[in-house]
Amino acid sequence: MAGAERRFEAPEIYGRAAIGRIARSLPPIERAYANIRFSILRPKLLSVMDLLLPDEGRILDIGCGFGLFAAYFGQTQPGRQIVGVDPDQRRIAMAKRVCERLGLEGHEFHAGDARDAELKGTFDGAYVLDVMHHIPAEDQLPLLARLRDLLAPRGVLVLKDITTEPFIGLKFTEILDRVMVGWDEPLNYRHHRDWAQMLTSLGFHVRMVRVPDVLPYPHVVIAATKQD
Repeated sequence: MAGAERRFEAPEIYGRAAIGRIARSLPPIERAYANIRFSILRPKLLSVMDLLLPDEGRILDIGCGFGLFAAYFGQTQPGRQIVGVDPDQRRIAMAKRVCERLGLEGHEFHAGDARDAELKGTFDGAYVLDVMHHIPAEDQLPLLARLRDLLAPRGVLVLKDITTEPFIGLKFTEILDRVMVGWDEPLNYRHHRDWAQMLTSLGFHVRMVRVPDVLPYPHVVIAATKQD
């Protein structure tokens, strides 16, 4: 008899239930922050990114924070080994605890700046979720070049950020960013075509999608595949 027939299903495996488990693993203040982040990156948006990332292998999480998305993407595909990087040592310690409390194994978290942190080996995929506009403008292209160099051939970089149109959506996002980071930190938003041109100049094959939301966030998700 031939091997068992492969069955294809499309269940909503995690979504709100998984988000709730992640939030409950955090102390009260961090839990409130997690609920805000997950109110912005809703299950629909996370599902788009989940499908773009490799199902297994080493996945680099830039600006991992408390490990919210490492915990999410680590649950949806247990074959992923997520390596998170964040400059805040306290957040790194929290990310480790979150994965421990959820019983997720094989993930790593390192304190350091993604622009120069020591990262060994290559990665099958990477994601940068709403981080690039917090990077100084002159460092954005060098960071993307570094991520390219860290990816294996055909590796996928998933970049989720805010595009600059419509203007009202950009201003809405900027106000909320200011509430989170204050008024002193420069915010360096780019139009999605600018991100695409930068990634293409680095040798990536680029696909993009605008993801509408109930709130006026101008979300854009970019999948950049490293060429052989």
